Amino acid sequence: MSNRIPTSTRSYKASISKRSLAQQDDNDEKDPSNSFLFLGKSSSATIEPGVVLVAPSHEYNHFLMRSAVFIYDQGLNEFDEMVTRGVIIDHPTAFTMNEMGVDELGNLGENILWRGGDAGNDTVMFLHSHPIDNTSNNKIGVSGIYEGGLQEVKQKVNSGDLNSDGCKFFFNYIEFREKELQSIMSETDSDGDAWAAMRVPKEFITNGEYARGDAWSYLRNHMKSRHYL
Repeated sequence: MSNRIPTSTRSYKASISKRSLAQQDDNDEKDPSNSFLFLGKSSSATIEPGVVLVAPSHEYNHFLMRSAVFIYDQGLNEFDEMVTRGVIIDHPTAFTMNEMGVDELGNLGENILWRGGDAGNDTVMFLHSHPIDNTSNNKIGVSGIYEGGLQEVKQKVNSGDLNSDGCKFFFNYIEFREKELQSIMSETDSDGDAWAAMRVPKEFITNGEYARGDAWSYLRNHMKSRHYL
């Protein structure tokens, strides 16, 4: 459903219901998809598929301000430019998929459509936390989040074998070209505030109860309480 760029194994440093939120905190289990982990800020942040980029308070771009961006891919676009793509996880629209006129999704049609970003030629991306054994179901890093496998997940949700809460639809995405990413990640204000990277639980990505900026606020407070910011 989305325009995929060829994936790349390259990863790099940046220098090149609200109820469930309250229940989520540090988890020292070995499963990376079940824990909060700070991955640096500014030019020291590790950016790769599966991490969340958290905007600083001084970010004033309309889409990026107060945003938490889940990075789902890095690779070369059609112009052989290295780009990084992600979706804003806490920018809900006012509509369900059914209300947007998509009527073949069954129970998944009641899920909200989320505004992933300002790029993408009006495409819709399906992300979820259900490991389906199918080549159309692509795991994103070690996040526990998958892209694709819509038909398989839909069938299992409609049969009651899976919960639709672990599924999200995103309209468009955020795209950073390499120099653009380097630029925003190098900006640090006088208080030391800057873009930061985190690994978060998969349930944090698929949470369907966010209002605009909820995930951003939670992650900012989490980092401040541990003196990362």
